[in-house]
Amino acid sequence: MNLPSVRQACRAAMSRPVLPIALALLLTACATTTWSRPTTTVVEFERDNQACQHMNSRTVSISPALVQTYVMPAGYARCMEEEGYTHGGRWEGHSGWRHE
Repeated sequence: MNLPSVRQACRAAMSRPVLPIALALLLTACATTTWSRPTTTVVEFERDNQACQHMNSRTVSISPALVQTYVMPAGYARCMEEEGYTHGGRWEGHSGWRHE
Protein backbone atom coordinates (compact mmCIF):
# COMPACT_ATOMS: atom_id res chain seq x y z
CA MET A 1 0.00 0.00 0.00
CA ASN A 2 1.55 3.31 -0.99
CA LEU A 3 1.55 6.48 1.12
CA PRO A 4 -1.28 8.33 -0.69
CA SER A 5 -3.64 5.36 -0.36
CA VAL A 6 -2.79 5.04 3.35
CA ARG A 7 -3.63 8.71 3.82
CA GLN A 8 -6.87 8.28 1.90
CA ALA A 9 -7.82 5.29 4.04
CA CYS A 10 -7.06 7.24 7.23
CA ARG A 11 -9.09 10.21 6.05
CA ALA A 12 -12.01 7.94 5.15
CA ALA A 13 -11.90 6.26 8.56
CA MET A 14 -11.69 9.58 10.39
CA SER A 15 -14.66 10.96 8.47
CA ARG A 16 -16.74 8.14 9.98
CA PRO A 17 -15.30 7.75 13.51
CA VAL A 18 -18.47 6.20 14.91
CA LEU A 19 -17.99 2.91 13.10
CA PRO A 20 -14.46 2.08 14.40
CA ILE A 21 -15.41 3.18 17.93
CA ALA A 22 -18.63 1.17 17.91
CA LEU A 23 -16.81 -1.87 16.55
CA ALA A 24 -14.08 -1.65 19.18
CA LEU A 25 -16.60 -1.31 21.99
CA LEU A 26 -18.69 -4.21 20.72
CA LEU A 27 -15.62 -6.43 20.67
CA THR A 28 -14.99 -5.72 24.34
CA ALA A 29 -18.64 -6.51 25.19
CA CYS A 30 -19.10 -7.43 28.83
CA ALA A 31 -16.61 -9.12 31.10
CA THR A 32 -17.64 -11.13 34.14
CA THR A 33 -15.01 -11.67 36.78
CA THR A 34 -15.35 -13.58 40.01
CA TRP A 35 -13.84 -12.10 43.15
CA SER A 36 -13.05 -13.27 46.65
CA ARG A 37 -12.19 -11.57 49.91
CA PRO A 38 -12.28 -13.36 53.25
CA THR A 39 -15.26 -12.66 55.53
CA THR A 40 -17.02 -10.42 52.98
CA THR A 41 -20.79 -10.23 53.21
CA VAL A 42 -23.16 -9.84 50.27
CA VAL A 43 -23.87 -6.26 51.33
CA GLU A 44 -20.16 -5.38 51.50
CA PHE A 45 -19.45 -6.93 48.10
CA GLU A 46 -22.38 -5.16 46.44
CA ARG A 47 -21.29 -1.83 47.91
CA ASP A 48 -17.69 -2.26 46.75
CA ASN A 49 -18.71 -3.66 43.34
CA GLN A 50 -21.12 -0.78 42.65
CA ALA A 51 -18.61 1.83 43.84
CA CYS A 52 -15.88 0.44 41.56
CA GLN A 53 -18.29 0.26 38.62
CA HIS A 54 -19.42 3.84 39.24
CA MET A 55 -15.87 5.21 39.51
CA ASN A 56 -14.91 3.56 36.22
CA SER A 57 -18.07 4.26 34.19
CA ARG A 58 -18.16 6.33 31.05
CA THR A 59 -21.25 7.41 29.14
CA VAL A 60 -20.83 6.57 25.47
CA SER A 61 -23.01 8.27 22.87
CA ILE A 62 -22.86 6.45 19.55
CA SER A 63 -25.86 8.35 18.23
CA PRO A 64 -28.54 10.55 19.81
CA ALA A 65 -30.72 7.47 20.17
CA LEU A 66 -27.99 5.18 21.48
CA VAL A 67 -26.39 6.22 24.76
CA GLN A 68 -24.93 3.50 26.97
CA THR A 69 -22.77 3.23 30.06
CA TYR A 70 -19.44 1.44 29.72
CA VAL A 71 -17.40 0.26 32.73
CA MET A 72 -13.68 0.36 31.96
CA PRO A 73 -12.44 -3.21 32.70
CA ALA A 74 -8.86 -2.33 33.74
CA GLY A 75 -9.96 0.46 36.08
CA TYR A 76 -12.72 -1.67 37.57
CA ALA A 77 -10.31 -4.58 38.25
CA ARG A 78 -7.71 -2.24 39.78
CA CYS A 79 -10.37 -0.72 42.05
CA MET A 80 -11.56 -4.13 43.24
CA GLU A 81 -7.97 -5.20 43.93
CA GLU A 82 -7.39 -1.99 45.90
CA GLU A 83 -10.44 -2.90 48.00
CA GLY A 84 -8.69 -6.17 48.90
CA TYR A 85 -10.40 -8.57 46.45
CA THR A 86 -8.55 -11.24 44.49
CA HIS A 87 -9.57 -12.92 41.24
CA GLY A 88 -11.55 -16.11 41.60
CA GLY A 89 -14.21 -16.85 44.13
CA ARG A 90 -17.94 -16.72 44.52
CA TRP A 91 -18.68 -13.02 43.99
CA GLU A 92 -19.48 -12.00 40.40
CA GLY A 93 -18.56 -8.53 39.19
CA HIS A 94 -19.12 -7.03 35.76
CA SER A 95 -17.29 -4.59 33.57
CA GLY A 96 -17.85 -3.60 29.96
CA TRP A 97 -21.32 -2.57 28.82
CA ARG A 98 -23.65 -1.99 31.72
CA HIS A 99 -27.09 -3.55 31.38
CA GLU A 100 -29.47 -1.72 33.68
